[in-house]
Amino acid sequence: MIKRIFAALLCAMAAACLSGCAEQTPPPEEHTGTRIALSMSSRDQFLVTVETSVLEHAAKNQVDCTVWDAGNDYVVQMQHVKDAREQGYDALIVNEVSPSLTRGILREAEDMPVVFVNREPEMSALTVGKNAYVGSDDSEPGRFQAAWLNDYAEENELEHLDIVYLTGIEGQASTIARRESLMDHLKVDHDFVYDSTAQFDRAKAQVQVGMLIEAGRSFDAIVAQNDEMAIGAAMAMQAAGKELCPILGIDGTLSFTVRQPGDEQGRAAVDAALALIAGESLDTVSGVTLGEDELSLMIPYEPVDAENVEEYIS
Repeated sequence: MIKRIFAALLCAMAAACLSGCAEQTPPPEEHTGTRIALSMSSRDQFLVTVETSVLEHAAKNQVDCTVWDAGNDYVVQMQHVKDAREQGYDALIVNEVSPSLTRGILREAEDMPVVFVNREPEMSALTVGKNAYVGSDDSEPGRFQAAWLNDYAEENELEHLDIVYLTGIEGQASTIARRESLMDHLKVDHDFVYDSTAQFDRAKAQVQVGMLIEAGRSFDAIVAQNDEMAIGAAMAMQAAGKELCPILGIDGTLSFTVRQPGDEQGRAAVDAALALIAGESLDTVSGVTLGEDELSLMIPYEPVDAENVEEYIS
């Protein structure tokens, strides 16, 4: 078990380095066709995957795509929307800093089509034919993580687990849904000996787990709401010379994780933007499930462990 976790950690850190080295494609000096702008809330290992997919799929469709990074700043992201509208972009793809921005973004965009990707916006503010949301069902990761912990406890004849739980941005839909589904499906007797937000951030998770270790706190497993925090937790254990315990993440790395389909989300966001620009129905977007609201384009999460990891790294 420990060797498998350690090997997976090395793969995760290598993947993070590769993602961090991805170069930003500059906007062309002259725009000759359809133009789409992408406003990212920030950049981390997973969000870079979404961004890269948008750029690559836009290029395949001969679409000019400009990317802006809001740095998790509300004001900066709103400026992106204004710039996209004033500069005549045909559509805007937004990875929101916060769902509290949804209505403001749509007001600022006016008639420009807006596609939200990965982070669920305030859905009641969206309009069929003008907007779309591309994402995944955030109740799935917690259910998969709970199932893994239940099986782990049974296989190792453990009657109780002390768990460290690292959560994402407070108030965000994904943070709430992942927590609720974990709680609903975790059957093994357990205590959350530490339960706090690390805001999806690797460094914050590393500091928090490091402080727990320094304080002499013991735990049987670490559950994180994304892989960045899971990697940070593992790095803290390594730095303290501790043997790695089971560490569960979400996004696509580590000993057990739930793969969030960033590549597919980026591709579908571009296809949705092109459909809205052309005045077409969102049911023309392939590889997704269109919700009854005719706004949501959903792509399922996928559980990844030692049994099927080769399918994702080959």
